[in-house]
Amino acid sequence: MLAAGTFVTVALAAAGDSANGQGTLDNGNRKFAFSATTHADGTVTGNAVLHNSAFQGTNGNAYQLQIDITCMKALGNGIATFGGTTKRTNDPSLVDAVFFTVQDNGEPGKNNDKISRVFFWDDDPTTTGDPQACQFVTATDFVLEPIEKGNIQVKAAP
Repeated sequence: MLAAGTFVTVALAAAGDSANGQGTLDNGNRKFAFSATTHADGTVTGNAVLHNSAFQGTNGNAYQLQIDITCMKALGNGIATFGGTTKRTNDPSLVDAVFFTVQDNGEPGKNNDKISRVFFWDDDPTTTGDPQACQFVTATDFVLEPIEKGNIQVKAAP
């Protein structure tokens, strides 16, 4: 709760900021692809797809997650964080707001660029978090892991 007269400043992604990437982790067991853009009106649109062949969903198939990205925040040093909602998954207990962070460390991306694991709002399937909470994530909130293959690009608006 905020007291009267208290102001909160949030560093939003600037119109034209964008990020995208694809790659693998965990000896190729985890694959990811994502893309997000901040538009002139401040809205963010994007998509992320994650596959984890080392984990099975409730249907017995390799875990899959598709995210509609609606929040992006540039944190500096090539780092950006994202929030979105579960669009499709084969594990119905994981339908919630989803968050992750990436870091672009230049070329080549392999062993240099980094991505975090995804984090869900909570473990309660009866509640749904707000993807806009990505605005409150800091550069050190999620552990970043080097990607084994692929490339991540975080581009700040000119």
